[in-house]
Amino acid sequence: MNQQIVNNRENILENSDVLFGHEKLLHYNWALSKENMMNRRNILAFLGIFLIISVCLQAQEPENQEELTETDKLFVRATIYPTANLSRYDYNNDVDLYEIRAYVELRDKTPIGDLLDNAHVFVNSQLLDFKIDHYEKRIKIAKESLIEELDLRIETQDGRIVKNTFLIPTWLILLNPRPEIIQASKDLVINWKYTRFEAPVDVFAYNFKTGEMIFEKTNLYNNEVLLPASKLPESTIVRVWVMQSWLYKRYLRGPSVVPGSEVVVIPWSQVFFRTE
Repeated sequence: MNQQIVNNRENILENSDVLFGHEKLLHYNWALSKENMMNRRNILAFLGIFLIISVCLQAQEPENQEELTETDKLFVRATIYPTANLSRYDYNNDVDLYEIRAYVELRDKTPIGDLLDNAHVFVNSQLLDFKIDHYEKRIKIAKESLIEELDLRIETQDGRIVKNTFLIPTWLILLNPRPEIIQASKDLVINWKYTRFEAPVDVFAYNFKTGEMIFEKTNLYNNEVLLPASKLPESTIVRVWVMQSWLYKRYLRGPSVVPGSEVVVIPWSQVFFRTE
């Protein structure tokens, strides 16, 4: 009897793969399903974390970095005159007055768009005044430290901002005549210098009391010209000025300006003197 029980146990063990095959298969499939489910959960968890991080980063981006559409942009035309006044209006008035004369035209969307007259326009932190159809300001500069760079900043009422830094390529400065009383019976030497890059100039002289032009030369490539005594009127005030024949232009680029926006730089210098 005991031997028969032992034999029956051995037969059960030998045939266990057949007897319990279905249960083993179910157990195997369940293990695979559990592993797959864990992998899927890990992937979903990773995607969820990635999505949360992306949303947070987008929320942290400042609104003013969003790219403006063409209808939101501004047209800007800035004209800058580095100005060396040896004197103004007379030989003894405003002697050696150096200035940046800044003029800025600001329009909405296109070069022929509506004028914007309520913006804040700054050149080197100096607020420009609106005059008729543009903003302007004369900014005094120390003769001993002529600046070579300007900052332009524009802020509109609706929050649009333009920021740009640009170079002043050179200053043009008259050397002679000086603001003084001179003899009208002698030829007058007019000469000038550049602080950096040289360029051709236009030279003009006129009778300040009558408004008559007495001398004009354009596109002079040297640094000197002679004003004949025969052209100098007596007992009057004469204004002489030199201006660079060719202007410097730089197109502005950026998310806030439309194509064609520009900065123009024109160096010039003037002097007033009296004749005997």
